[in-house]
Amino acid sequence: MPHHTLADLYLRLSLDRDGKTAIERQEADCRAWAEHNGLTVRKVHIDRGRSGYKSVTRKGFDAALTAVTAGVVGTLLVWKLDRLSRKGIGEVGAALDSISRVGGRLVSVVDGLDTSNDSARVTIALLAELARSESRNIGTRASNAKRYLRSKGQWIGGQPPYGLAIDPGTKQLVHDVETAVYARLIADEALAGTSLVNIARLLNSHEIESPRGGQWNAASIMQLLRSPAFAGLMPQTEYTEAADGTRKYGSRVVPYRDPETLETVSIGEGIITVGERELISKQLESRTYAHAGKRRPKPEGSALLTGLIFCGVAGCGRRMRRVGGSYQCMARRAGNQCPGASALAELVDEHVTQAFLTRLPALEPDDPLLAAIAERWVHRADPETFAKRDAISAEITEEEARLTDLEDARYVRGEFTGPEAIERYNRLAARLRGRIEGLRANLAELPTPAVDITHLLDGELLREAWEDSEVPGRRNRLTLAMDRVQVSKGRRGARFVGEERVTIHWARRRSQ
Repeated sequence: MPHHTLADLYLRLSLDRDGKTAIERQEADCRAWAEHNGLTVRKVHIDRGRSGYKSVTRKGFDAALTAVTAGVVGTLLVWKLDRLSRKGIGEVGAALDSISRVGGRLVSVVDGLDTSNDSARVTIALLAELARSESRNIGTRASNAKRYLRSKGQWIGGQPPYGLAIDPGTKQLVHDVETAVYARLIADEALAGTSLVNIARLLNSHEIESPRGGQWNAASIMQLLRSPAFAGLMPQTEYTEAADGTRKYGSRVVPYRDPETLETVSIGEGIITVGERELISKQLESRTYAHAGKRRPKPEGSALLTGLIFCGVAGCGRRMRRVGGSYQCMARRAGNQCPGASALAELVDEHVTQAFLTRLPALEPDDPLLAAIAERWVHRADPETFAKRDAISAEITEEEARLTDLEDARYVRGEFTGPEAIERYNRLAARLRGRIEGLRANLAELPTPAVDITHLLDGELLREAWEDSEVPGRRNRLTLAMDRVQVSKGRRGARFVGEERVTIHWARRRSQ
């Protein structure tokens, strides 16, 4: 099927208010437009709960744009232009340029805009800026509404801290009858100087679930104790405001202060008092260090296998981190119920390094690992091109599967009998074959970055490059050839044997 008769839909929804812009309605309207205009919908890309105004990752948007700019489809359909973006002509204009370069088009159903009409671009530019301005105004109104609720001492939304609930009448915090006793236990243990890890282990040993279900850990305990609302104070997330009025929120939540009196505002009952909160805060700060205005854990140094090493205990599989001279299971350190794998970092690093330096030079030309390394190298060299190649390759695979099923329908299942049925089969098969040939032609037109990995296969050159690199460079090389490194729990007092305790999961190609 020629790509110009195919369309992809992009649907986005940040908040669903009374179904006015629900995903289902967007899709129905877009499909109706496509059918009326003789287009076949190939795929629907959706971003639920993702803002078109804030700087957030939108996988659906990226995939939809890649499909049309790679030539997999000829048309990108959106319900309304502000579903595509609310960042103004900067982002919308860049998308239009990319689409027009490959002869594609963008259609906004509700706005009645089609970029195959040259005059539509001016209107699109105007609507893009209007959407950006509208988002800014909505943010201002929301801020004013929150400020009003804060001045009245009412909860402005979101999940209250563990142990507390919202009174439906006063909109203030009250003790939760089921969890308040456990929340107070956490507070008492913290005031007694118990470490966060041991508090988590205590709760987990008694099978007391965390607010989100599952086990507690040190991070969730710290977040709870630091919450202003845990002490009955109105919370506010710190943010920075750009010149254009957009806000970037951080991770720190502080007590809200009335802008006129500069006094903190009560939000109802707390599990702890304000004085107890100050004592707990001082204890927590004594266990961390200040860096660039933020409190962070004590520094542990950079480790070779950071991000690559995982606990090999059955049922755990959590990341490990270097603590002092050892790699330790973070689940165990956080207070989860894991016996916790631990091993001297120097010995694990040496074992993994030797495995890397000896295996790569021994690879045969047809070794799957060599193909996986080359694939990862070129993807890092030009990620945008390979996103397009991946999109086209995936579509070729799907169309070949359809063709195979069609052939089975005729020659195996006998579903096409009689002259008219066979003629219909021939039309369908010819259309699929033409579609596959067209996609392969598009794939052939895309550049394939060439990479030279011979230095990875020469033992002497590989060792020289390794010795000349710092830890980040060495880790970068390891991630080309490895997916993960697992360390099992050893026996107390037993000598470390890498072959017995370390399992290396070597890289595999994406298609595998």
